[in-house]
Amino acid sequence: MTIPRATYRLQLNRNFTFADAEALVPYLSQLGISHVYLSPILKAQPGSTHGYDTVDYQQLNPELGSLDQFRALTKSLHRHDMGAILDFVPNHMGVGGADNAQWLDVLKHGAASQFADWFDIDWNPPRPDLVGKILVPFLGQTYAECLKTGGLEVRRDGTGFAVWANDKDKLPIRPEDEECLCRELGTADAAIAALNGSPGNADSWSGLAALINRQHWRLAHFSVAADDINYRRFFVNNELAGIKIERPDVFEHAHSLVFSLIAEGLINGLRIDHIDGLLDPKNYLETLRAKSPRPIYLVVEKILAPHEGLRCNWPIEGTTGYEVGAQLTRVLMQRDAKLTVDAAYEDFVGAVPSPEDEAYRCKLRIMDNELTAELAALARLFARCAWSAPATSDLTKAGLRRALRETIAHLAVYRTYQDGAIFSPRDRRETAIAIAKARNAQPQIQPDVFDFIADVFGGRLKSPYDLDFVERAIGRFQQYSGPVMAKGLEDTALYRFNRLIALNEVGAHPDRFSLSIAAFHDANQRRLRTYPCSMIATSTHDTKRSEDTRAIIASIADAPDLWRTSVLGWRAALSEVGGGSIAPNDLYLFLQLLLGGWPLFGAPTDLGDRLKNAMIKSMREARQRSDWGVNNTAYETTVCVFIGRAMTHASFMDRFLEVRGTFATIARRKILIQTALKLTIPGIPDIYQGTESWDQSFMDPDNRRPVNFADLSQRLQFPDPEIDEKLILTHTLLGLRKEAAGLFALGSYEAIDGGEDVLAFERRHGQNRVRIYVDLSTGHCNTRHLPLHEVGSQSMNLVYGSTKGPVAILAEKQ
Repeated sequence: MTIPRATYRLQLNRNFTFADAEALVPYLSQLGISHVYLSPILKAQPGSTHGYDTVDYQQLNPELGSLDQFRALTKSLHRHDMGAILDFVPNHMGVGGADNAQWLDVLKHGAASQFADWFDIDWNPPRPDLVGKILVPFLGQTYAECLKTGGLEVRRDGTGFAVWANDKDKLPIRPEDEECLCRELGTADAAIAALNGSPGNADSWSGLAALINRQHWRLAHFSVAADDINYRRFFVNNELAGIKIERPDVFEHAHSLVFSLIAEGLINGLRIDHIDGLLDPKNYLETLRAKSPRPIYLVVEKILAPHEGLRCNWPIEGTTGYEVGAQLTRVLMQRDAKLTVDAAYEDFVGAVPSPEDEAYRCKLRIMDNELTAELAALARLFARCAWSAPATSDLTKAGLRRALRETIAHLAVYRTYQDGAIFSPRDRRETAIAIAKARNAQPQIQPDVFDFIADVFGGRLKSPYDLDFVERAIGRFQQYSGPVMAKGLEDTALYRFNRLIALNEVGAHPDRFSLSIAAFHDANQRRLRTYPCSMIATSTHDTKRSEDTRAIIASIADAPDLWRTSVLGWRAALSEVGGGSIAPNDLYLFLQLLLGGWPLFGAPTDLGDRLKNAMIKSMREARQRSDWGVNNTAYETTVCVFIGRAMTHASFMDRFLEVRGTFATIARRKILIQTALKLTIPGIPDIYQGTESWDQSFMDPDNRRPVNFADLSQRLQFPDPEIDEKLILTHTLLGLRKEAAGLFALGSYEAIDGGEDVLAFERRHGQNRVRIYVDLSTGHCNTRHLPLHEVGSQSMNLVYGSTKGPVAILAEKQ
């Protein structure tokens, strides 16, 4: 197995293909990358911009190129002594459309399909008209409206027929109905047209409605899913259906092509997407290791709570590095600024709930709305368990639902991990704490309900309980708590608590304002001991703001008094262009996004439109004044009009630009320090496309915009020392990692005590060593604090830094 030295993430799509990636290989090699890290490459829904909606595990995505073109990419990588890592999605498949053969077969044959048990489908839901059917909540109108307006029609499908919804989603009909249609309609276009009816003629579509009612699926408006969904989804995405990767036949089918690419030497590693969605992550990873035809580098997308460590018994190299990105942001945060930053936020918006309280409320809100059907299904499973023994036969589904809802809202981790019927002490502790908090928060819930849930997770239930149902209930609980945390915290609370949005990131928790130097050293040493080859990510396709945008916004904490007075003045100026019609919390978010998005170099071009899109997405995620399900278009329009006026309002812009330069200067130092630390601490640095230079992106799709690689390549050849500092530093340190590979792969990590605000450490391997020194109080380095005489070698090389620079890096290589 080859461990990467440094990875570079590329987002592939029909506008950036295998051939485009191949053309980049010389540039990435010169930059110092060892492995290209590719977004999913298996066949996805047509037009997919991300590849996470796999529809066929046994084909490459034709929009990206052919197998020969993929081979050409990897051959080019190998010629440059580079490799490839692939992002792989084992949790779910894309459904809807017309390209997932397994899903279409289930729609056609129902529970009798050979693939019926590949998907997590409840064939016996409470709603009577859904028994034996799959809810298909893909419509943008109600079913009745879609039927009346001609949005549904029967079409020939090869030798048979299928219903199509809105010219997009194919819905095969039962074989017996297909035979009838073949006999009755044959090839008569007029007969098919009569069956489909005429838009506006209510009597003309009764035959089509009767046909649809007989099928193994039930069409519905997308909002119906929240209450009636009967298949496991990826979070709240109706068009991503969970699969049972724990089944041997599903596992073999899903991995056959990927394993063949590994066997051929085309793929050197895998990044496993959404590991917490799987029923048994540890077993999956063990099976993956055992069946892989070659040893591979293996990391998982796992979001850790601040107090949570990665499981030591998982056979992996580590995580994708969200937690390290959060540590890098927080260690560069001015600790003594918290009170002033808090005060600035409350001055602007009024009293605000704590981040913990906001997260708790948002998790409840998600369970009461978008994920309420899954909670009801979970309560039914727990009720079946309770009713299987006389001791708890009086417990009710409603009572268990309330208790489970409260317990999950208080669970501090994304999920626990059952190993067979056994919970580890740490998992029992997490559930016990959550249950205790739930009891305290909801004393009106009968204690015996919580007692039963505690017994389930404590492993105390014995015969006559139906232990198979107990295990199923635990498994479903674990697959449910993760989406609740993701949607409640990441995608709701982090868009509401806008005190300092640099801290509102995937893998971060806004209640943790800063990280001490000692804690940062401890985290690095612990990573070196446990998972030294874990990734380090500062920007990804999923981050809410890019690393540079976050650093600029984080600079607020370096000049909090300036920010506090400035935002009040800006609000007064903005009242002239409708600022008073914007909710204070949204206005405060806008001002931070404007600061973070305003280019460090040059004038903005499309910033206004990008800000409008970012604000709309942020408001919908916050689920307060707009929402994804019910868009408040009037308020969204008000905000967009305001943004346009604000950015052309001379008085406001003059005041903004007057202080913006101060924060930009601070931020440039932060960005360079963060870059230097990322490339020298234990772990494998991952560079998201384009972030080797300045990148001020917002959340997706903004951070997935095309990258001007031609410009980056030209600047790498002929850098401007005043503008290309980050690119130069990245290139220099990647070069150092290549020259002294053993130092960074195997080297020790020793903290150097340079004073209260000095972050300094040494990496050493044999005769090679590198020392990093940063004065966090000013963001400047002072090399006189470094005991250079101890190194005592003429081969000492000052790689990057001076007494005026943000960081000093001293390397000795024998």
